[in-house]
Parts: sequence; structure tokens; C-alpha cells
Amino acid sequence: MKSRILAFIIFALVSAVTQADTSSSSPSCSKPDKPSKFYSQLELDSFNNEVQRYQRCLYDFVDLQEEAIQKHQEAANVAIDEWNNFVRMELN
Repeated sequence: MKSRILAFIIFALVSAVTQADTSSSSPSCSKPDKPSKFYSQLELDSFNNEVQRYQRCLYDFVDLQEEAIQKHQEAANVAIDEWNNFVRMELN
């Protein structure tokens, strides 16, 4: 019986966490437009700089998303630990 209750609570917690942040973020990075031909080294260098900025922007976005994942996982683990401590201390 206790294992069923624990399974239900874990399922409920996971469901709540997944629904807590239903908005899907997307990066606000501007993809560079590649010209059909580069007419100077300056144009090529400028394009390469834009490519590097675009890459950095996307990597920064991924880093922020991974940090958010870690925080959500930690919060879920705290809730599970809280439940497990309650079961161990109050229901046994």
C-alpha cells in the first residue's frame, strides 16, 4: 500500500514539474545571411564574425536551458526527499 502511495506521489510530482514551465523558450539569435559571393576579404571577415556571434548566442541559450533543467531536477529531488522523509517518519 505504501509503495502505491509513493508511486502515485512521485508521478504527481513529476507531472507537476513538467507542467510548471509549459512555455517553450526559443533563442533570439539572428542567423547570418550568407551572400552568394564575397567581394572582399572584409565582407568574408564580417560574415565569419556574424557566424561566431550566432554560434555564441545559441551556445549561451543552451547553457541557460541546461541550468534551468538542473534547477528543476533539484527541486523535484527535494520534493521526493520530503515525501520519503514524511513516509519514513510519520507513516511507519
